[in-house]
Amino acid sequence: MNIQIHPLAAARLRTLLSGEEGGEKLAVRIVPLTSGCNTPSFALELTEVLPGYVTTTAEGVPFTCPPAEKEWLDGIIIRLNRESGKFHLYHPHPPSLPDCPSSLYTE
Repeated sequence: MNIQIHPLAAARLRTLLSGEEGGEKLAVRIVPLTSGCNTPSFALELTEVLPGYVTTTAEGVPFTCPPAEKEWLDGIIIRLNRESGKFHLYHPHPPSLPDCPSSLYTE
């Protein structure tokens, strides 16, 4: 999994994890959300690593996901907006969605 996380976003996620009880056992999960055939959207959650889940680390931040979602993480970019404090997740080349014409994802 190739997760590109900017330093400020990584620092914020590490801080969030360390502030949680049992944070050393937690990881960040990037959850792909249903968004039709347009650009997919994502949510972040702090979770325990479940048996069978895939794990990786980027910039000192542990990430986890079920094997079926691994493809969604490859190439994702995570940034933190300094003004709003909100994370911005973007996938420049998202995997094709079933039931969507593949031409929507080509340049």
